[in-house]
Amino acid sequence: MGKFPIWAALALAAGLVIAGAPATAGQPAMPPPGCPGGIATAMTKVNDYWQAHNPNPKGVAWTTGAYFAGDLAAAQSLPDQQYLTYAQHWATAQKFALKNGPTDTNPNDQAVGQSYIALYQADPRHPASDIAQIESSVRTVLASSGNADWWWIDALFMAMPNYAQLGVLENNQADFAKMYAEFAHTQQGLFNPAKGLWWRDSTFAGQNVYWSRGNGWVLAALARVLSVLPATDPHRADYVRTMQQMAAALKAAQQPSGFWYVNLGDPTDHPGPETSGTAFFTYGLAWGIDNGILDPATYTPVVLSGWQALVKTSVQSSGLLGYVQGPGSGPSDGQPVTASSTQSYGVGAFLLAGSELLRMCGSTSPVTEK
Repeated sequence: MGKFPIWAALALAAGLVIAGAPATAGQPAMPPPGCPGGIATAMTKVNDYWQAHNPNPKGVAWTTGAYFAGDLAAAQSLPDQQYLTYAQHWATAQKFALKNGPTDTNPNDQAVGQSYIALYQADPRHPASDIAQIESSVRTVLASSGNADWWWIDALFMAMPNYAQLGVLENNQADFAKMYAEFAHTQQGLFNPAKGLWWRDSTFAGQNVYWSRGNGWVLAALARVLSVLPATDPHRADYVRTMQQMAAALKAAQQPSGFWYVNLGDPTDHPGPETSGTAFFTYGLAWGIDNGILDPATYTPVVLSGWQALVKTSVQSSGLLGYVQGPGSGPSDGQPVTASSTQSYGVGAFLLAGSELLRMCGSTSPVTEK
C-alpha cells in the first residue's frame, strides 16, 4: 500500500481542520505519557481484513456511510492510497446517489453524503454530480418548516456533518442555522443535562437507559461538526458545552477494562465489552483533547484506556473487529455480543478513533509502522 498526497479535502472525513474552519490546537509537540505504539498497524490490520472480505462494497445504507467516514479518515491519516481508491470505486458504483434520490430527507440515508462531499473535494475536477443529491436533500430539509427530523439521536451523526460541510463549502449560513434548529429540538427532548447523557429516543425518556452507541453517535457528530464549523458561528459554544458535559459523564461511566458497556446508566444491563460505543467515545474524546476543548490531564488516560481495550480485546488475530453490537436501538438488541460480532460501522468507528490517536500521539510518519 503506497503513500498518496494528503489532500486537505480529506480532512473533512478525518475530523481535521479545513479552510474556513476555526484554528485548533494541532498535533501535540510531545506525545502524552502512555501513548501506545502500533496504532497504524492496528488500523491497517482491521481495515485490510474488512476490505478483503468486502471487495465490492454495495449499497448506500447508514451502515455503509459510517464505515466510509472511518475509511476516509484512515486514507488521510496513514496515508493509504488503497483506502481512498476503495471509497472512490464504491461511490462511483453508487453514482453518488442517496437511497431514495435527491429529495430523500431521511437522516439515515444522508449518512453517505459526508463521504460524497469529501470525495468531491478530493477530486481536482470537483464534479458537481458528486454532491448533487446530498445537496438537494439538505436543501429540501431547509425548505421545510419543522425541526423534528432528527427524532432519534443516531440521526445526529448521520445528518449533521452534511450541513456543516456544505455550509463551509458554499458559505451558506442557512445550513448552519437549520442544523442548530434541528439539533436543539432533539436535545430538548432527549438530552438529560443532569446526567450529561442522551436517551436514544422518546420511548426511553425518563428511564435509566443511556445506550452506549447512541451516545457515541452524538459525541462523534459533535467532533465532526466542530471540525469544520466556523469559529464565528453563534451556536458553536453550545456544541462545545454539550461535548464537555458528555465527556464528564463518559469518564465516570468507563469500566476498569477501558470499555463502555451497552447501558451507560447501568453496567449490569447486558454487561461486557462493546466495541462501537467504545470506539466512538475514544474518537470523540481524543478529538476534544486535540482541539483544546477537553483537559488533556483529565481525559488522556480515558482515551488511552479505551484504545487499549479495543486493540487488546476487540481486534482478533485475523483482523476481524469483534464485540460490535448489531443494529438496534438499545442495550438489549443484537445480544449476545461476542468476539465474532462485527459490523461495518464498528470498523468505521475504530478507524476514526485510530486516526485521532495518531494525531494525539504525535506520529508524524505513521506509515512506517505498516
